[in-house]
Amino acid sequence: MDEKRCFFSTIAQPLQAILTILVLVGILLQATSVTADESGPARLDSVQDRSDLRPGYVQGDVVSYSYVPNKRWTRRQACGILPYLCEYGLQKHQDDIPLRTYHQENIRRIDMVSRWSTAVMLYPRRRSYRDEIINLMIRCFKNRQLIILRVYWSPGEPDPYSQAVDLLQTLWAKRNKVLTSPEGDRATGRQLINNILMIKLGDEGLGAFGTEGLEMIHKKFYDTVKYRVMDGKKPFAHIKAWYNMIGYWNGCYAATQKDVDIHKHRKIPSNAEFIGTDVYQWWGLKWAPFDPYGPGITRGQVQRVVNHWHRYFTKYYVDGLKMEANKIPSPESQNETHAMMGAIDLANARNAMMFFIGVSAQIKGVTYTTPIETMDAYYDNLKAGPWVGLSWWHFGDFTDTEGTIHYVDKDPRHYTPAHPEGTAYPQQKLDKLHEEFIASRMRMFEDVVYNQFGRLNPKDGRF
Repeated sequence: MDEKRCFFSTIAQPLQAILTILVLVGILLQATSVTADESGPARLDSVQDRSDLRPGYVQGDVVSYSYVPNKRWTRRQACGILPYLCEYGLQKHQDDIPLRTYHQENIRRIDMVSRWSTAVMLYPRRRSYRDEIINLMIRCFKNRQLIILRVYWSPGEPDPYSQAVDLLQTLWAKRNKVLTSPEGDRATGRQLINNILMIKLGDEGLGAFGTEGLEMIHKKFYDTVKYRVMDGKKPFAHIKAWYNMIGYWNGCYAATQKDVDIHKHRKIPSNAEFIGTDVYQWWGLKWAPFDPYGPGITRGQVQRVVNHWHRYFTKYYVDGLKMEANKIPSPESQNETHAMMGAIDLANARNAMMFFIGVSAQIKGVTYTTPIETMDAYYDNLKAGPWVGLSWWHFGDFTDTEGTIHYVDKDPRHYTPAHPEGTAYPQQKLDKLHEEFIASRMRMFEDVVYNQFGRLNPKDGRF
């Protein structure tokens, strides 16, 4: 439903013990050889910094070549970290043109966002995209990026998740073969499989499909993709589902039983894995208190507005909030962090992890330029709570948005009530916006990679 998005809105214990002893002995002997298969499934899930792995490989539910582990996180583990950072809608494509036509541009985009991301989102929209998607996946692997795929299916449609099945079967058939991209980058099929973090199954469909419908969507994914048996193995079991909801206040997901009984909201699917919402602090021409980049506006003024908004919508309150989906604006009726925590508990979604989509774009003729302070506040507030991922809406090619690519390429326009058609920023302003945007993204990346997961990523060089 992204095309219709509303902008407003286990190994037996004896064997495991033996393996543990062998690994510890190897460490004590300072073995120089690699004693684990970096392209095979992980064996000691609780250990994140195994010294027997080659540089750049990370222990998770599988061993991946990435900055952060590809694994499930508990709520307690998630507070204080935000491992998965990505840009939404990065891939350039057009339905009537072969995807390979945009190969160089997509490589440029992957390299661009790999500076500050830990995951890259790709879209195998058609089965004919498969081979080019694999080329792009190889580039992601080279850059130590985990991979997010977007493949939707709705109940009643034929061939559920057929693009994902075709892609994964192809990679499995070549699991031990070194695949080479046009740039000369290399990875085996199994290495690419292990770098897949999740598949996005859909967007904002709770109202249309109901709880049972979303549970069916997830179950079909598990039966068709995640737990598919290949040569007696389940090599895709680490790949998790991701589903995104409309925000709590203006949506229909329930955080409490009262939301169900009184407000007629619905429970999220009990079999969810990555689950989250998208709530955006747009600076609208008709509703924002001022232009955040207008003349005479100080950064302190902008920060106060940002802090107020995030206190309502994203802040993590250590003592909790008593949520209710009423129409009285307050943190108790609008806070997505505590609403989603409540929703997960209410649905008894034991495997669920929280993944947020935040805004770093502007809508042509509708909003002012989204300030860097808004982006920083998303990151800081989500990191404090039990969120494990943040995806930025939007990279810049969605209908009337200007997003990440415009900050980087220095060409966002300045929309105001007087000039809703937009005017050009002075070059000095474009340079400053670019520098501040890159600095903001790099602050987040370096906090994740060199602070939160510093023991996995020596700062003296990338692998």
